Amino acid sequence: MTERLDWKWIGIGVVTMIVLNLLAALILGLILSPQLRSVTSPEEITLTNAQMWLALLINVLSFLIGGFIVGIKSGGRTIIEPGLSALAAVLIVLALSRQLSLTNLLIGGLIPFAAGVLGGWLGEQRQSSA
Repeated sequence: MTERLDWKWIGIGVVTMIVLNLLAALILGLILSPQLRSVTSPEEITLTNAQMWLALLINVLSFLIGGFIVGIKSGGRTIIEPGLSALAAVLIVLALSRQLSLTNLLIGGLIPFAAGVLGGWLGEQRQSSA
């Protein structure tokens, strides 16, 4: 028997992940603020490899934590929902920033989807062990 998607938790997950991603951007902006002060366009931003890895880590953690929150708070088994929430959050942000394309969605959505699913699974594991 197949389980149905819990759309309520997908919606809650989207909001949670957008908020966490905005918080991640704020944290990253604070960390990189000395370097970003004189920047007037995205083309002027130059990051070291370590800074790029830090940005990736902070962003992935926002989706992982969002997935964990959905997994631990939701009733029933919700593992794929956090992944779909992450993908929907990426889609919304890409659309709002006018960067939406199939390529950007695939490239920008795969890691958040995987992080959301992993976070959801970890949340479910925590929920079932409590």
